[in-house]
Amino acid sequence: MSNKRLYYWVIAGVAFIVLLVILRISQLTIKNMDQNVPTASPVPTVNAALCRRPYKESSIWNTPIDWSIAKIHPMNDLMMEAFFKTSDWIGSDTSQYTPNVYLVSNDTPLVPVKLKEYRFRDAIQDTTIQYGEPAGIVRMPLPSDARPAIGTDGQLVVINLDTGEEWGLNNGYRDSEGHWFAGGVYRYSIKNSGIPAEGFGQRGAGIGQLAGIVRRCEVDRGRIGHAVTIAYDYPCTAETCQRSGWPASIPPFRKTDGKGTYSYEIPEGARIAIRPEITKGDIEKACFGIKGCILWALNMQGYGGFIVDNSGHPKTYAEGNVTANWDPSVWTDDMLRHIPSDWYVVIDWNSPSTKAN
Repeated sequence: MSNKRLYYWVIAGVAFIVLLVILRISQLTIKNMDQNVPTASPVPTVNAALCRRPYKESSIWNTPIDWSIAKIHPMNDLMMEAFFKTSDWIGSDTSQYTPNVYLVSNDTPLVPVKLKEYRFRDAIQDTTIQYGEPAGIVRMPLPSDARPAIGTDGQLVVINLDTGEEWGLNNGYRDSEGHWFAGGVYRYSIKNSGIPAEGFGQRGAGIGQLAGIVRRCEVDRGRIGHAVTIAYDYPCTAETCQRSGWPASIPPFRKTDGKGTYSYEIPEGARIAIRPEITKGDIEKACFGIKGCILWALNMQGYGGFIVDNSGHPKTYAEGNVTANWDPSVWTDDMLRHIPSDWYVVIDWNSPSTKAN
């Protein structure tokens, strides 16, 4: 072989090796680029049966506002001024003072819960209440990992999917030996109206722990679909309500534990809402893209929220973080901060506001 031909073969070989190196580098670069490209978070799948909204379809919780007939209360401005007297936004903290929600079946063991003082309330029939003995023991289904909410209220809710039973406790805790204690325990049913019989006292307006709670699965599916619960500092006492010319509690709610003594404090059982003329674009802007905030505000236009309790500041209630495991992109304690206070209104309880009325 001539030197000239050998020279060409060497050049061709070197060029081939360089080409292989270039191809390999390109493959590695593309692979690394693929690894660094962010992928969209998967959309959670929601089991419809597990996320069924509680209570009858005709329940006041499940009946939307009919804005063709609903009216804003004539004293709305004064009442909303009282509502926002200490804070101009509604909190939504899920780390404390809101119930963790557990789903169980008939196979879940019944665990003895020692009542510290009060009686067991069995309201399974919706029209009557059977009472246990003061400081008695109640056997209720509790998962082994169940935990009450942080805070003095110590709430917890259990839903038996086989029977529809709703169990709840307050001021609950488990001691170092695993024994359960509670201030109160009740049994109700998600097949009922959502307004238990006279004498039921779990929450201020006479309802259970589950009513109006926004659950994680509802936000994941993109629809809440029921009225929510709201508290503030403070709904009016019976005497203060009377001085203002309205009932101590708004039917069908049966009682109040209101502490408010200022003029125009709102009664428990009153429904507040977000004005229907506020656009979805306005809501999305005020919520800064947080999904739970957007859905909650849109739901407040459709169903509103009932004032049911006292709290240290205006707040709404969602499932406790222990069972909901809320993500900051979905729900935060201050996500409603930028919703203007003048978007909220009190619905006039003296006029029909829903098709159910």
